[in-house]
Amino acid sequence: MTPTSPSFALEFSSQGAPVALIEALAGQVFQHCGCSTVPVQELAAALQKAAASGTFGGAGRCDVQLRATAHSLDILVSANGGRIWQTRCAIP
Repeated sequence: MTPTSPSFALEFSSQGAPVALIEALAGQVFQHCGCSTVPVQELAAALQKAAASGTFGGAGRCDVQLRATAHSLDILVSANGGRIWQTRCAIP
């Protein structure tokens, strides 16, 4: 049996969520993990792209997933089943 990587995901429905709230949450996660790079502005741009495409305005949804591995933190933003942005931050 292989150990499961710590992870969590946020799902936003048509009600949406303030980008500033997600930026603050992501910044805290990056800081806690000790990421050597902090792509908060890239994450914000991906969320704004999801909002501009109508994801937050209708029956759509946007997911933000974060998964920690031994030496990295993977971040994925998807909207209505399609990948918008993803990155990996190195953890020292």
